[in-house]
Amino acid sequence: MAVEIIDRLEAVVGAAHVLRSRASLVSYAVDATVGYRGEPLAAVFPGTAEETASVLQLAREIGVTVVGRGAGTSLSAGAVPPKGSIVISLSRLRRGPYIDREDLTVRAGAGVTTLEVQSAAKAAGLFYPPDPSSQDVTTMGGNAATNAGGPHALKYGVTRQYITSLEVADFSGSVVTYNRGTAGEMMVDLMIGSEGTLGLVTEVHARLVPAPEGYRTVTATFDSAQTAAHATVDLLDTGVIPGKLEFMDDVSIRAVQAARDRGLSLEIGALLLIELHGDRESLSRDGAVTLESLRNSGAENVRDAVSEGEQRRAWEARGAITSSLARLKPGKIGEDICVPRTNLPQAVDRIKKLASERDVLIALFGHIGDGTLHPNVIYEPSSKSETAAARDVLGELARIGIDSGGVLSGEHGLGLVKRDFVPYAWDWDTIRAMRRLKREFDPAGVLNPGIMWPDESERNSDLWDRG
Repeated sequence: MAVEIIDRLEAVVGAAHVLRSRASLVSYAVDATVGYRGEPLAAVFPGTAEETASVLQLAREIGVTVVGRGAGTSLSAGAVPPKGSIVISLSRLRRGPYIDREDLTVRAGAGVTTLEVQSAAKAAGLFYPPDPSSQDVTTMGGNAATNAGGPHALKYGVTRQYITSLEVADFSGSVVTYNRGTAGEMMVDLMIGSEGTLGLVTEVHARLVPAPEGYRTVTATFDSAQTAAHATVDLLDTGVIPGKLEFMDDVSIRAVQAARDRGLSLEIGALLLIELHGDRESLSRDGAVTLESLRNSGAENVRDAVSEGEQRRAWEARGAITSSLARLKPGKIGEDICVPRTNLPQAVDRIKKLASERDVLIALFGHIGDGTLHPNVIYEPSSKSETAAARDVLGELARIGIDSGGVLSGEHGLGLVKRDFVPYAWDWDTIRAMRRLKREFDPAGVLNPGIMWPDESERNSDLWDRG
């Protein structure tokens, strides 16, 4: 049966674009989430939207599950394939990016990276704000599937606010285009953030905005993460909306320093990195307000990074956190809870207390300006007790997000990692309604099954306490 399936896949996309050996599939059994591994039957690389749809149609006919894959950077195990499934990599769908300066839009295939879109927009004097941290590898299709955000989300919004049209391959073997401003508007919003469970995005149309005239970076250190959280609320209460407002705690600082000396003192309790966008007048005005607010909120050292070199070094440190955490311990698993800004201090305080009470190492960082926190539990995978403790703490972190009036995911998606915590956020009637919606799009249940929504058979008194 397996040989027949692969032969039929090769007939659709060509033998050169199908991987079948166990060795060649190692990279496609995982994504960027530590501790999760699948066992795919094959990986296929369609070159067009039509080939993608044909693979989906074939999967439906033979009853094999499929998992769409962008760059494999998911941090929620959203692209980990079930045993015997087919991984559909969309990396060959690289049309564009095509910039329309008059309409202020961009069109790009699902396999085009975020950075390629940003660079093309910049060359045209325009700006594409959504910026997941791995923008040099994350793809436009993956961004749509998870509704990716990033540091710019505070001022500009997330992926959903920019997509104007989606081309989608569905389970029936059709390629459909959904547009905003038409009857397809609801379909655009359903597809965004659906993590490949309703269809596979093959092309994205998005709007662009004028590029900011100038930038100004300010950094501030604090004695604790809690003080930095309070300072964040105070700054936003002034009415200043930075282009970026990022946060690193002491554990995150220790990790990036262990990877490379970036001049950050290990005595720092927390660091805020702020980038202001605007013209010269607004940068001067907002900069003055920002400096005063930070100092009044307990900042120990406030620095106006006026040179481009200083600004670059500051943001390189923030961008290096995830890759540096392995310097502390090789295993990590994280949340991306998002809470209302007024509840940031209590959420940060509870996370810090949880780490102390459970004696686990948690690196806390994120896009604190829009309430998105990335608590990453750092552990030794070879230790069963540390692995178990990390997974237990993950559930507590999810509860902190919900208890703080927030959501389970600000940008990474639910995937397999947060699937068991969905009952913390929704009751069973709501979950059942969402599963019915999936069945309308995917009656055969072949599209990325098993992620996001638990089955009713998995209800139990401990987990389904809101059902």
